[in-house]
Amino acid sequence: MNHPERAFSFAEIERREDLLDAMFNHRWPLCYSFYHDKLLYLNDGESEDLPEYAVVSVDKTEGRFGVHGREIGRINPSRLQKADAMKLVQEMKTGSCAGESSVRLVAEPKWHHRCRLCDLDEE
Repeated sequence: MNHPERAFSFAEIERREDLLDAMFNHRWPLCYSFYHDKLLYLNDGESEDLPEYAVVSVDKTEGRFGVHGREIGRINPSRLQKADAMKLVQEMKTGSCAGESSVRLVAEPKWHHRCRLCDLDEE
């Protein structure tokens, strides 16, 4: 992960199509992320205009919002076609992706989260 120190928020998304719509067709603060099919899609990019999502499995939780997991892949909407991302999401769901580096982070439900990155939207 590029930004393990970032406090992430997440919204749960049930349908894969809605997840891809959120990643490819909307602009979010850098802390906004998604939870779909037991995986976190964390906005790990450098700019709101160029998001890059680290896909993390949740292996263990700690305290209220601590997460220990593995980064199993990345989705970069500016470098990937939506149809290819759809296949990648399916591969990660089935566990057939190769990358697996350990990560430790904070992921809070969107309704609970507040940080300097999402406060920028209100300025």
